Amino acid sequence: MVTKFPRQQIDLQEKQKSYTDLAIRYIEANYSQPINISSIADALHIERTYLYRLFKERTGMSPKDFLITYRLKRSCSLLTETTQPIKVIALSVGYEDALYFSRLFKHTYHCTPTQYRQSHQLTILS
Repeated sequence: MVTKFPRQQIDLQEKQKSYTDLAIRYIEANYSQPINISSIADALHIERTYLYRLFKERTGMSPKDFLITYRLKRSCSLLTETTQPIKVIALSVGYEDALYFSRLFKHTYHCTPTQYRQSHQLTILS
């Protein structure tokens, strides 16, 4: 079937890529809000499991892991570029619970947000 109708196969691949790209853009635009994978799938008008499968195939990570990674990267920027309290940074990257944010940050970066900020400041001053 694919050999007889190659354009349809390309269209399907483009559509799948488009969903993944749209999901990434949605995350980048809304990471500071309390979003979850269901809300992303709803915004794209697709099933959550379908989004998961497409996202995993295209990026190598789940949408949830991508969202967490994106939020934590943004928090690193805020930690080094501002003097905002950790609680404010946690809220600004989409975590209402600052303790949960700190545990997640430590699990990922092997240091607390405060330690990260201090070590980065030492690097700048050196």
